[in-house]
Amino acid sequence: MNNNVILFSTVLSVDYNLSLRTTNATTIAISSTIKNCNVSLQYKIIEHIVYLYVMSPLCLIGLILNVINLIVFSDRSFKNLTFKYLRLIAFVDCITCILVFIYCITNYTRPRTLNDKYFRIWYLVNVYFPLANITAACNVLLTITVTIERLVSVRWPMEKQRLFSSNRILITLFICFLFPILANSINFLVYKVGECNNLSLTSIAKTTAYEYFGMCKEILLRFIPICILVFSNCLLLSTVHAANKKFKSHKRSLQSISKIPPATRTTTTTVFSPSVSNGCDTTPINKYLSESQSQTDNLLSRSSLSCESTLPTNVKQKTLSFPIKLFSKIHSRKQQQERQLTIMLVWLSTLYLCGQIPMLFAYPNFVFKDISKASYKYYALVVNLLELTTYLANFFIYVRFTSQFQQVFRTKVERIVFCFVRN
Repeated sequence: MNNNVILFSTVLSVDYNLSLRTTNATTIAISSTIKNCNVSLQYKIIEHIVYLYVMSPLCLIGLILNVINLIVFSDRSFKNLTFKYLRLIAFVDCITCILVFIYCITNYTRPRTLNDKYFRIWYLVNVYFPLANITAACNVLLTITVTIERLVSVRWPMEKQRLFSSNRILITLFICFLFPILANSINFLVYKVGECNNLSLTSIAKTTAYEYFGMCKEILLRFIPICILVFSNCLLLSTVHAANKKFKSHKRSLQSISKIPPATRTTTTTVFSPSVSNGCDTTPINKYLSESQSQTDNLLSRSSLSCESTLPTNVKQKTLSFPIKLFSKIHSRKQQQERQLTIMLVWLSTLYLCGQIPMLFAYPNFVFKDISKASYKYYALVVNLLELTTYLANFFIYVRFTSQFQQVFRTKVERIVFCFVRN
């Protein structure tokens, strides 16, 4: 959640009397101030309805769905590095949903006493405002990391092992969590609980340095990541489009070959035998067939048997261990999984951009000069609701575009139902 949007959309009432002329009536002044304090929090009816009755249930749904994402991605079958990043994103989203849910409950219901109001404002100042900004920044950096990792995997696969080594992955994760903490640690010093338990600014928040710091942080943690995600998505889309064209042309050529009768089919078969020191050289065997494929099969079996008779045992096991059809089937299945994973990341990044781009325009004095107007509050309401929706929509993207996620999720649900019925 944007720190400026969510805070300024909650306007707390300040109604107390400080016009005391005498200095010797301290007790009377304190009692008078307490009597004039307003316990209620001031907000509009539409804000009360949306934050309390719409966003609170969405937070609970998002928490449940992200816990499911965590459980599914913790399965041993998800060995790809992309899924490990998605697991961290799900963990951060769980924390964000908890923080926003408590915020909606505490700031859009009526306090009963001043102590009750103090707890609500204290949570807003010391817990929600700093931690929600930290989790939002972590989410931004993790989304960029997983998008770049997928882009390198599909566009420069030979460089992935070097760019994403174990040490570099740890350094990247360290930056993804440490930099948001350092950048948002000053948020603990911006607001405080003032008189009558109202929200008030500290002296740090009124300085020009803090204003420039906020602008730099917005550029580093929102504007630049948005540009990187847009550019990475364009490259991913172009790569997927080129791969689909190549796949369709290859499939079309295979279909045209399969329509040719076997009697008139001309096939060129090239077999390479492993290069070892016992005389089996890597010389290609070219054979043209006019009647059937049986001669090539005999040639392959004869060639493999002659080499196997003189090969060591460990080399024998490596030569021609898998049939060609089985190998092509495994290869095509792996390609399909990679394609699904890439398309899923494109949808995930696009959905994230839909929540972040409107939030960029909610920065004070960027589009809205007066943040106390109703137009700013309504815009803040819309962008907060949109950003929260992106946290729970990830689950449906995983289910729609990843068959592996579907299978693991179905298996875990069946186990839970079986254990429940058995007990």
